[in-house]
Amino acid sequence: MNKQLTLRKKIFILTVLPIFILGLVIILLSLTVVKGALINEIKEALQNAATATYAAYDQNSGSYIEAANGDIWKGSYNISKSESIVDNIKEKSGVEVTFFYGNKRIMTSAIDKDGARILGSPAGDKITQTVLENGEEYFSHNVSLDGTLFYGYYIPVYEQGQTAPVGMIFVGANKAEKDSAVNEIVYTIVVIVLFLMTVSVAVSVILSTSISKSLKDSIGIVQAVAAGNLKVTIQPQLLNKKDEVGDLSRAVKQLQDEMTKSLKTIAYNSKAVLKASGALEGTAKETTSSMQNMENAVSSIAQSASMQAQISGTASENVADMGEKIEQTSLEMADMKQNATAMKEAEEQTADTIRKLLDSNAAVQSLIREIADQTKQTNESAQKIKEATNIIASIADETSLLSLNASIEAARAGENGKGFAVVADQIQKLATQSNESSQRIEDIINQLIADSDKTVETMNRVTETIFAQTEHMQQTETMTKEVMEKIKRSMESLSVIENSIAYLDHSRNEIIKTVSELSDIAKHNAATTQEVCATVNIVTEGFGQVEGSTKGLKSIADGLEESVEHFNVS
Repeated sequence: MNKQLTLRKKIFILTVLPIFILGLVIILLSLTVVKGALINEIKEALQNAATATYAAYDQNSGSYIEAANGDIWKGSYNISKSESIVDNIKEKSGVEVTFFYGNKRIMTSAIDKDGARILGSPAGDKITQTVLENGEEYFSHNVSLDGTLFYGYYIPVYEQGQTAPVGMIFVGANKAEKDSAVNEIVYTIVVIVLFLMTVSVAVSVILSTSISKSLKDSIGIVQAVAAGNLKVTIQPQLLNKKDEVGDLSRAVKQLQDEMTKSLKTIAYNSKAVLKASGALEGTAKETTSSMQNMENAVSSIAQSASMQAQISGTASENVADMGEKIEQTSLEMADMKQNATAMKEAEEQTADTIRKLLDSNAAVQSLIREIADQTKQTNESAQKIKEATNIIASIADETSLLSLNASIEAARAGENGKGFAVVADQIQKLATQSNESSQRIEDIINQLIADSDKTVETMNRVTETIFAQTEHMQQTETMTKEVMEKIKRSMESLSVIENSIAYLDHSRNEIIKTVSELSDIAKHNAATTQEVCATVNIVTEGFGQVEGSTKGLKSIADGLEESVEHFNVS
């Protein structure tokens, strides 16, 4: 299975590959174009030397003639004895000079191994045809003089007023020495390029390692936060970085602080809700038990009323008074029912608020993932900037070096500096590449700005989501207070009911003593008492529902507390 390239390897490849390509191009140019330009410079130098030699001979007036002893004269000047001219040119320019009359050497500065001048030997057939027959100048890369190779340049020599050459002048430079100088220049350029490539590779390794390590540290922190550890420490050097990695670290730090603050608030409120729901459950159980006892007592009153047989005037007053108390009890029971309904609605609102909190948490997770994607895009843009910057830096260095060499050589060559047109053309190409790279940098920077704006917008949405969570928790707290207030009111109503029942119990005893004969009225009282019993049953059932809802609220609070415990904020 092929493993994907790590970010460190990708950065290394993106930075090193262009450097290697550029280095190879420069080396190839050095081995071809630069070397060709240097050889062309040798050719021009030899041509100038040959022209100067021709001028030195041609300044003597008269025609070329051959004497009886074989010497060649130009007017009154004996060319065959012109050792001083050729030796002087050789001494000053370091080149070998030969004067041919026809295709025969009659004077030369070249000497053989024995120290004698190399004279009398003919020129080659190709040279004879090109120079003497066609009247053309000729440059040769390989001219052998006594076994030594030379770069040679030939120009034809004319008799005044004639169109056919009578001879030619040869100027040659030692090929081995010139090749050594040319190769030294080329090798120097190659060594410099290789050195710069090595330095660039080392810098790329250091930068890619640093960026990879910083990103791994940031990813580790995000993973720790996702695992619930909000106390993880972010290294100061990551927070102090001025690049995109520093921005990511500071954003994670801010998110960590905000989540810690919010989760502490949620944990505190969930504990308060859990405690309040426990107290509410206990109160509901006690209230249900009391209502059941009251139901039994009312049932007992109904049974006793059916057995009454006698009535007195005192019983009538007690019965009337008891009717008023029962009516009051009925009103209090209705109020309790309304309170129980309100408690149920508050509990439903509490459950809805908690669901909103869960939705908000899901939104936070989605935003965090979006931030991770945007950060990845920002890192890729940063690598593109690095690539373009390296290309521009390399091109600028080489452009500066080539421009400096071209200026020096042009100053030395004067009018003959036209031979550096090739170098100037390469400089123009490198400048064009620099402009293109600059444009790429501008485009990439614009992309980075857009990515940064999107990141800022996403963080604003995170802040709004967390703010919504805070509002929902405040609503939960308010609803809990309302539940407690309604329970308090229910307790007050129960106290009133308890006092009324005590008074009914006292009146019942009076009825037993004084109105045993009023059976019909007692039956009526029994029927009324049965209605009260039915009402009490309804109230008892309502409190049973309150108890069930309270258990549900407690279960939700337990679940919320378990969710908060996933994060380590203490």
